[in-house]
Amino acid sequence: MGSTARFGLAYPALTDAPNGPAQTQALAEGVDGWLCRDFPCTSSTRPTGVAVGFRIVESDTGKTLRWSGSAWADISATVVTGGGGGGGTTTISTVSATYAATAAQSIPTGTDTVVAFGVEQVADPTVTRSTNGAGHKFTLAQTRLWIVTVTARFTQNAVGGRTFELLTGSGAVLAKSSGPSDTDAPWTANLSVARKLAAGTTVHVIARHNASTPVPLEPAGGSYVHIDIAGV
Repeated sequence: MGSTARFGLAYPALTDAPNGPAQTQALAEGVDGWLCRDFPCTSSTRPTGVAVGFRIVESDTGKTLRWSGSAWADISATVVTGGGGGGGTTTISTVSATYAATAAQSIPTGTDTVVAFGVEQVADPTVTRSTNGAGHKFTLAQTRLWIVTVTARFTQNAVGGRTFELLTGSGAVLAKSSGPSDTDAPWTANLSVARKLAAGTTVHVIARHNASTPVPLEPAGGSYVHIDIAGV
């Protein structure tokens, strides 16, 4: 008996003695074992040449993903059981991405400067990073409830006020924090927003100050300058 390359489904070879019932049973039993089952693999051995909608489950990451025709989309689900008299379940698919800065970015005085997050720490196919001026923007590929949190920090500087803003590509302010003026100490801001955003929305962070000279950000290896994006 031969077998298919991907699922190992049995089929008769020319050298096999004719036995229709047994050979059909072997094929049926092989198919039965795969019905309603995701294809097992690892994150480094994902199958190729599959049709749109093909689903896999990765043994090393625990993720369930679906092929969109151009990329693997994470559809790992949390099942929430309804209470009271309603009953039932709701499947919630979540995504998560994290980017950080490890190099001190110099911010010129009196200029809105897009913050750079040069290190990809956790990637997700529904969040795409691209350059935007001196820094980066992030494109959200799906309409979801998006939760975006940012930690950003200016180094110690005795002169001027400081501001960080989380913005959409259209200029809408999602979150903002302004620090004290003329305080000779590092200043850290934490920005956060939870909002339903449409597919194709971009978000970015700007830094601004009015000191007399450029002031760098203080990333501390990414601990003080990072952006975390989660979607539900």
